[in-house]
Amino acid sequence: MKLGFTSDSQIFRSALRSGDLTAIRRVPKSDLHTHSILGTRIERIESWIGKPLPHPPARMTTLDEMIKYSNEVLYPHTVTLAGFQFTAEAAIQDAIEDGVTKLEMSMDVRFISLFETGPDAFFTFVSQLVNRYKDRIDFRPEVGMSKDRPAADQIRLASHCVDSGLFHSIDLYGNELAQPPDPFRELYVHAKNRGLKLKAHAGEFGGPDVIEQVLDVLEVDEVQHGVSAASSKSLMDRLRHENVRLNVCPSSNVALSVVKDISQHPIRTLFENGVRVTVNTDDLTIFGQSVSQEYLLLYQSGLLSDADLDAIRLEGLS
Repeated sequence: MKLGFTSDSQIFRSALRSGDLTAIRRVPKSDLHTHSILGTRIERIESWIGKPLPHPPARMTTLDEMIKYSNEVLYPHTVTLAGFQFTAEAAIQDAIEDGVTKLEMSMDVRFISLFETGPDAFFTFVSQLVNRYKDRIDFRPEVGMSKDRPAADQIRLASHCVDSGLFHSIDLYGNELAQPPDPFRELYVHAKNRGLKLKAHAGEFGGPDVIEQVLDVLEVDEVQHGVSAASSKSLMDRLRHENVRLNVCPSSNVALSVVKDISQHPIRTLFENGVRVTVNTDDLTIFGQSVSQEYLLLYQSGLLSDADLDAIRLEGLS
């Protein structure tokens, strides 16, 4: 295994230096922060529905702007049973084509309602996906919930998911300030007891205090985004001491105006302060950047060296 990693590292670093995206795609990588309904390229959706769609703006000022675009352009086609099933499978196929060998993809509990027989049919579909692609990718389904919706019904459905044994992790996303994480505390305790990895979105639009809150209340193992931690030395120290990883999505942060430019992305500050970080896609449909493209973008921006980026790549596979 060590020799394989060494060989892959040499290929990866050389490909970054030469700008060879094809070679970067051949090297094993992870994507630990992506959402099934927005996890495939928009071109796949256009081909599936048989017509072109307006593409998302390259730059948006708020998360609400992205949600408005998704609701108006994408969701009439994809928030259906067929649409959910298509995008989930297409996202896995896109990941495989990009050389992703470890995929943790959230599947929102709201999509259970699309299946006539409820959770059992949903679980069957998820299980079939895992088995269909098990020889090509380590697909680890993730339970997804949103702070933008009432907690009670989501917790009920998520509990079924946790108890199913199919899911490897749990995530809470949406507007960070929509509601406190406290109602989800017992669910997270239950998920931890069942062996799931605990995640939550925080520190994307919210400040370090929001990250502290999910650490204190939900005791998460990983924070999705978490980039505002770079503004707090004490929080970076805590993340390092508690071994909490941040699953960062650089192009998402630029497109949603969290950071001004990729060359100013705080992933470098986080990495230099010993915080564990990974590089991920977030929403491939919206941001259009695969994991391989994210790595090349970070290298060509001068933000991180080829050695730094290889260390981050290996972190995601650990």
